[in-house]
Amino acid sequence: MSIKIALVGAGHMGRIHLGKLIELEDVEVLGVVDVDRNALDNVYKNHRLPIYEDYKNISDIIDGVVISSPTESHYEIAKYFLERGVHVFIEKPITTEIAQGKELVEISDKLNLVLQIGLLERFNPAIKEAMKHIERPLFIEARRMSSFTGRSTDIDVVLDMMIHDIDLTLSVVKDDVYEIQAYGMPFVSDKLDMASAWIKFSSGCTACITASRVSVNRERSFAIYESKKRYFVDLLSGRLTGTVIGHGGGVDTFEYEADKVDSVKEELLEFISSISVGKKPRISGKEGVNALVIAEKIKKIAANKS
Repeated sequence: MSIKIALVGAGHMGRIHLGKLIELEDVEVLGVVDVDRNALDNVYKNHRLPIYEDYKNISDIIDGVVISSPTESHYEIAKYFLERGVHVFIEKPITTEIAQGKELVEISDKLNLVLQIGLLERFNPAIKEAMKHIERPLFIEARRMSSFTGRSTDIDVVLDMMIHDIDLTLSVVKDDVYEIQAYGMPFVSDKLDMASAWIKFSSGCTACITASRVSVNRERSFAIYESKKRYFVDLLSGRLTGTVIGHGGGVDTFEYEADKVDSVKEELLEFISSISVGKKPRISGKEGVNALVIAEKIKKIAANKS
């Protein structure tokens, strides 16, 4: 039996999700929603799928919905579908407000529904390989840089980009955060376009995370330092480089280069699988809220210093 899915939001990321969804076996897309009529007309022209300007007009027989609309609409749309027994996938960030995200988690738990958040870097095979080696991280350095695209200007760079590395850091360092320092500034928009944060954990680990959407160069890297060990992940190429200093001072290195993996497709496959077998996804609503809590603290501290 096929899983019946609807898509809400046919912008840049929504179109990417739609392209993956229609390729998946045992998935039937029953409709696409957007307030932009031109976007809907393009969807119909290219895919001949049912289109709607109001998500409340979507058929009641859907099993799940993928929400890729502007962040400010996530809460309202997700709550509507969860309360009708529909499993929900939301593009990051989960919501604009922490209380809203927590409420969605409570609803999904109460009704035993899947609530998955689109923090896709954890599906990167080089990250998954690095996780096999990490034991006691002492320092993490993450860098996420890109040029300005004009997309996602409804949110700042912390929620747009940095939140991916916040989530990765929280998945590696499973301890309480006790101090955050952050700096940032707007450049081409009225929101933070670049930001750096130093996050200190009760275990003694410190993470330095930098994100910019106005950079000349494109970079996505994640490095984990332990005593005498370093694991460097190039998230763009899917390559892991490990360095280990032996007792005699010798240096051993290893490399892992993954086959090209479509992380968007992988996260959607997990969503469909979670619906089919009734299991929690890797990045549930709770993980989405945890990342949002730290992101909001970083935003507040950086805004006061910008």
